[in-house]
Amino acid sequence: MVKKVAIIENNIIATNTIREKLTRAIMHAGYEVTILTTGTPEDMELATQKGFSIINVKGSTQDPRDIAKYMRNLTKALKKINAEVCLTFTIRPAIWGNMVTSRLRIPTLTNITGIGPLFERSNAAYRAARMLYKFVLKKTRLIFFQNDDDMQIFLQKGFVTKERAVKIPGSGVDYEYYKPIAKKSGNDSLVFLFISRLVKDKGIVEYVQAAEILRKDFPNIECRVLGPLWLQNLKDNTVTQQELEGWQSEGIIKYLGDTKDVRPFIADADCVVLPSYREGTSNVLLEACSMEKPCITCNTTGCKEIVEDNVTGYLCKVKDAEDLASKIKKMAMLTEQERIDMGKKGRQKVIKEFDKKIVIDAYLKAIKNIKLKK
Repeated sequence: MVKKVAIIENNIIATNTIREKLTRAIMHAGYEVTILTTGTPEDMELATQKGFSIINVKGSTQDPRDIAKYMRNLTKALKKINAEVCLTFTIRPAIWGNMVTSRLRIPTLTNITGIGPLFERSNAAYRAARMLYKFVLKKTRLIFFQNDDDMQIFLQKGFVTKERAVKIPGSGVDYEYYKPIAKKSGNDSLVFLFISRLVKDKGIVEYVQAAEILRKDFPNIECRVLGPLWLQNLKDNTVTQQELEGWQSEGIIKYLGDTKDVRPFIADADCVVLPSYREGTSNVLLEACSMEKPCITCNTTGCKEIVEDNVTGYLCKVKDAEDLASKIKKMAMLTEQERIDMGKKGRQKVIKEFDKKIVIDAYLKAIKNIKLKK
């Protein structure tokens, strides 16, 4: 009978936020759960205070020496806890973690949280990732996909087989936690809010460009940015401190820093904007819609499934600042009641289609089935 479950996460932040409820549900089902991950001392301590068992396996760069050390750390940790089932999330755990669990013969459930530019870029890192994905997923017990587009690509490429591919609604949304909160009064500006790690494929550059296009003719529009600089990405995808400071000094955006709780910031916005190039399933959009905020996002995988164009928000073209600016302008021209109505329809949609309980039930069923097969 399976009792010990290991979860390999890229960073403990995910356990403290989007996967906290899933992790607790697995624990409450009677499994001993250990999270193999890394993070800042503060975030690791927070997870400990929440009652999670953690082993710091550090992280890895693209340096083969770092990768080898990371895999050794994973191997040691999995042996130490005698893991019987392993769950992996995001690309690094999905590749290196699955290689380790395959060697140790630990049944593994992998979540493809999004593929980003995996099949678009031709640099060495992405070529290697494509090759490794096909290899490491061969012995994975079950692969969860967060949208149909990603699942179809992996099926067509022969990375997975139909019987082992399951689509779930992203990480789901806890609509009781992300419930509507009244906007504070006293702000005459129309607030648009971008929430994400500050990397270019989230559309931050296009958002800034759109803000610059609009600020002369729409001085009442305030474009805010919430989220951390993220220097772990490839250099061509990284926003620098200098760029961020430049946008602020020119008055194009108002930078709010980082936070562990996005709800007050979403509550204080009139519209949430995420012009991402591609997502698995956007948690930012799920949370914003759940809090009854209309959204503007790109007509792309992982975003278009959440926001219904002209109903719960607007869809714009990918990598097109002019089109994004036109959609922000369109939202600004609506009456307050029209934006409120959009937000209400958005909440109804995510409650119906993206309830976190759907994701939790899928995982508990998958773990139980592994137990029955042993």
